[in-house]
Amino acid sequence: MHPDWQDDLHQYCEKHSSSEPELLQNLTAYTWRNTTNPRMLSGQLQGRFLAMMAALIKADCILEIGTFTGYSALCLAEGLSENGVLHSIEANAEMAWKAAQWAEKHPKHRQIHIHTGEALRVIPELQVTPDMIFVDADKQQYGEYLDCCLPILKQGGLMLFDNTLWSGRVLNEEDCLNDADTRSMHLFNQKVAKTPGIEVVLLPMRDGLTLIRKK
Repeated sequence: MHPDWQDDLHQYCEKHSSSEPELLQNLTAYTWRNTTNPRMLSGQLQGRFLAMMAALIKADCILEIGTFTGYSALCLAEGLSENGVLHSIEANAEMAWKAAQWAEKHPKHRQIHIHTGEALRVIPELQVTPDMIFVDADKQQYGEYLDCCLPILKQGGLMLFDNTLWSGRVLNEEDCLNDADTRSMHLFNQKVAKTPGIEVVLLPMRDGLTLIRKK
């Protein structure tokens, strides 16, 4: 467990939140056994939050950018409306294949579509108008994802960006100046805060989760 995200307070929150469905417990175990960077999983607390947000807005169309082994996609799919669809884009072909295998086990598997490729190329081809977008991909492209996705997001829709606290390094002035990834994330956070036409809350959940609502 990553110390930044699994301190006593985080574990207390998990203990007093809804548990993961068995499918997600199995996927978590699989990911920790079979991948080199399993901490990339959203995890129980964030996963339950994603599922609840999707359910609260009764999402008809969800777009996910970056799926890894598919944990967050399966959480988001829980909240889909009866005829809703989830489009998940993964640049790594091996990870996309693994995510698709696990998606087949989900009760709403027919509503889940895994796409392989670079998101900025795939998104225009989908021709969708999502009412929810979750981004957990190349951090240095977060600003480009915002510019690409905000125009297609439905009015009143939600967009979420993961890892926006970057293990707390965004608070370190030296890191913001000298570390490319930290600087990129800090600049993205500043960009979001100044973007017109949206409401923003940066939540200190796990590694930081930015929640945006399009006015």
